[in-house]
Amino acid sequence: MSINRIELQAMAQILHNLWFEPPGEELLEMVAQIPFAEQWPLGDSAPDVMQACRALDNSDANQAELQMDYTRLFVGPGVPLCPPWGSVYLCDTGLLNDVSTQALAQFYRDTGLELDATRNEPVDHLGLMLAVVANALAQNCDEAGQSTIPAFMDSYDDVAFSTAWIVRLLREFLMPFAPQCIALLASKAKTDFYQALAPLTLNYLQSLQAQLETELADKQA
Repeated sequence: MSINRIELQAMAQILHNLWFEPPGEELLEMVAQIPFAEQWPLGDSAPDVMQACRALDNSDANQAELQMDYTRLFVGPGVPLCPPWGSVYLCDTGLLNDVSTQALAQFYRDTGLELDATRNEPVDHLGLMLAVVANALAQNCDEAGQSTIPAFMDSYDDVAFSTAWIVRLLREFLMPFAPQCIALLASKAKTDFYQALAPLTLNYLQSLQAQLETELADKQA
């Protein structure tokens, strides 16, 4: 299944919000306005993805329950049950801002990308990386060299992202830890809302990587 750039970017933006933003009124209103079962582009790609879409459509957890689940999963106190930072999984120390985080930051700097997050989060936060994916897809130009969709992060509209760049981000920095992180989310989340986020994210990342790897191979053939 091949998905167009606009749909790929939109899914990355939504997933970024769900991973990165606490479940306040604005986020929950956004989710309520999306008919996931009808409109999620990958909804019919696997039974667990459609089940997750329906769970988000029918989620009856209140804001306090979602906030508690979000906090225990991604924030703490203490070690969160689903740490969203790559270095926790990729480095023997299990600490934040270790060598894998530094390598990702250097990869960004080499491209001219400097993140200015609203929260002081390490750059290898899975939610932040999804924001970068969304922006990269927006800036990934067509054959005529024209940007096809608006950038998600306006301040980086002068950074050129190629398909090869996005593939490298996925290969070297995101996919080496994302499946393990997502598996923790699936096993530790108490609400249907956050349990649904696991298959949506894994399916999206695997589908995105497979599609872009194929596109890159076709270009290089």
